[in-house]
Order: sequence, then C-alpha cells, then structure tokens
Amino acid sequence: MNDRIDWMGAVLGVGLLLIVWSFYRIHQNPAVDLNLFDLLLENGRMSKIAVSYMVAFMFSTWLMAYLVLSGKMTEGYFGLYGTLWVGPLVARVIFNKHEYSTTETTKETSKITTTPSKDTA
Repeated sequence: MNDRIDWMGAVLGVGLLLIVWSFYRIHQNPAVDLNLFDLLLENGRMSKIAVSYMVAFMFSTWLMAYLVLSGKMTEGYFGLYGTLWVGPLVARVIFNKHEYSTTETTKETSKITTTPSKDTA
C-alpha cells in the first residue's frame, strides 16, 4: 500500500466539490435567476442531446485533468480539447446567418429592430 498522498488530486477534488456546492447554493437562491436544470432541458423536457453533450464535456474535462496530473498532457491533447469545445462556439459566431432581434425600450415607445448579420447584408 502506498502511504503517499496525491496532493494535486486532493486539491482538484476539493476544488470540484467547492464549485459544485457553489452552483447548488446559487441554484437554490430564489433571488438569482439561474436554473441548472436548463443545462439538460429543452422546452421543459429532458434533451438527449443536451445530456449527451454535458456528459461528454464532463468526461473530457476530467480526462484533461487526469492527463495534467499524471504528467501525460501534450499540446495535441490540449489542442484537440480546445477544438472540440471552443471550435463550435467560434463557428457559430462566424458562420451563423440568422438575423438577430434587439429590443429598445424608451418611456414613450417600445420598438423592435431587426439587424441583418454581416453575411446577408
């Protein structure tokens, strides 16, 4: 039996517990408009895609932490992780061709203006 304590693993575990506890307290606070179940639901119903996406995100993030703690992290793993989770967000910003609605409210009137995206103008 190994008597040595893995301090990095312990710190990671305690940090993860603190983050989960903080999110839970925020979720329970009625003054804060944050519902953690929205991460798993679409239109009030369980979403298979949202659940799969969240499980994949948690697993890949834990895998990245494991690789760092075991000293096996490489630039390739880091680049792949970044591409998988940041790439789709960047692609949505660059290639999204939907129009965005903005609401402008004043004392006299309330008007909605539609601004076309750069690609359709």
